[in-house]
Amino acid sequence: MVDICYWTRPGSVPFPNIWRKFKGKKELNGIVPSFWVQDIPEDEFENVTSCMVRYFCREEPVTKHSDFNNEPESVQCRKKLWDITLAQRMGLICYMENPNPNGKPIFAAVNCTYVQTKYDPQFKLTGKTMNDFGHIRKLLTQENDPFETLETDVLLCALGMYVFREFRGQDLGLQLLLARENICRACDITATGTVFTSTISQELAHKAGYKTLSEISYRDLRDIYKYDYPGIEENHKSVKYMYKVF
Repeated sequence: MVDICYWTRPGSVPFPNIWRKFKGKKELNGIVPSFWVQDIPEDEFENVTSCMVRYFCREEPVTKHSDFNNEPESVQCRKKLWDITLAQRMGLICYMENPNPNGKPIFAAVNCTYVQTKYDPQFKLTGKTMNDFGHIRKLLTQENDPFETLETDVLLCALGMYVFREFRGQDLGLQLLLARENICRACDITATGTVFTSTISQELAHKAGYKTLSEISYRDLRDIYKYDYPGIEENHKSVKYMYKVF
């Protein structure tokens, strides 16, 4: 998580660009919908940030099972991180084709991907939950540094993925994870790595070919490291740093 990134998107890579097109897995209003994954256009940045604050932060395990949503400092910190990273123009959004030929594409899902280099200065986190999460991320990466392990100076990372409820079961999360390879190859990035906090996202990442670099159980986070998220273990076993090399 960074304040300033030394990496910039190559001017030779079109923006916004469509990276994947696919059909859904089940009918919606009587038809199997068509979807595509593309770069998040600049006029969608505000909607994406609002979506992440309003919906993602109420469902993502760590924020859901902490006092995050009652911590203005943590909320503003995370919002600022999304604003900074979206400005890189590397985030991915999934649209559904509108059944109305005159209608606008329908915002269905998003993955707030961004590029981090090993030389970037660290963003100063504020708020208890955000600081705790920063420490957990450090625990995951201090023994197995992703840059060293994957032998790269540049990684495509992410600050959350959200699929709107009405589109769940259409494989949108999987397609967003797969689309990382498309954008990485176009931008000459050789690997992606992300902290996955939920069982569902971890299973999707595994299905997309991601491997686990490091893992800490929520029990150990509570008992050893004193990061307690009451109720989280009912549905989630651990937090993982997962990666894929292209």
